[in-house]
Amino acid sequence: MKAEHVTVCGGDYKSCMASCGDAPQLKAASQGGTANEDEQSRCKQFCKTRFDLVCFPGDSTVMVRGRGRVQIAELKVGDSVLALLPSEESGWKVCFDPLIAFLHYAPEIESEALRIQHELGHVELTSTHLLFVEKHCSRTDGAVPLMAREVSVGDRLLAPWVDGNLSRPKVLNIERVMRRGFFAPLSRCGTLLVDGTAASCYAIPGDLAEAPGFCQIVQAVGASNLHSLCQAVFLPFRAVHQLALQKKPESALVPSSSKILESFHPYAWFCYVLGANLLIA
Repeated sequence: MKAEHVTVCGGDYKSCMASCGDAPQLKAASQGGTANEDEQSRCKQFCKTRFDLVCFPGDSTVMVRGRGRVQIAELKVGDSVLALLPSEESGWKVCFDPLIAFLHYAPEIESEALRIQHELGHVELTSTHLLFVEKHCSRTDGAVPLMAREVSVGDRLLAPWVDGNLSRPKVLNIERVMRRGFFAPLSRCGTLLVDGTAASCYAIPGDLAEAPGFCQIVQAVGASNLHSLCQAVFLPFRAVHQLALQKKPESALVPSSSKILESFHPYAWFCYVLGANLLIA
């Protein structure tokens, strides 16, 4: 049987899924064809993989200067959020850092997240989002960036204590939960304290994370530098943002919620497409 190519929309997840349903090749045999149902299922799985959510649920919270504890769904570009900055003295220091973009903004999407319960609270995020983790079986000291799906009970995360210092609470339980509305805010330093837990603003899409080329890059730079690698990839975007700030007041760069598209940020999408073409065989 001759294989047929199906063209799908690459704009966003909803458009990609709609393309699967509207594709003439898949529609033609939809009157009861099992093979066609399988093809549609594969097409939709392709969209799910390509548009794998890499965000926090909208009801997760962060601390915002002048606003207090705010749900991520209510954040605005320009807000100063509590984050972590590298420190030569103690490794990290807690400070406020400006929010410069949303890498993903999907208020209507319903999907699965991991709820990671630890001694000081919990954090919810998608499985490929990066957290700073001390593995309980590791011989090395210090927290390293790992995908949430790599966290195990007994590992330790980073969370601020009441005196402002960072503690390392032990992970007690991990479960899967369904949530509606997902958001990926990006601070200038690339970190956030989400529900009081230190997290990276970055995630590694599942198909990239499993690509041999990506694994070779991680091996070359060191897994402990994965967050720094992501920061380096977004250096051009941060540089352009900084130049824009010098020409306009920050308020001019803050879009209203009605102007934010339910999709990936163009630069994040460009980086993904480039990485997928270079690293996925």
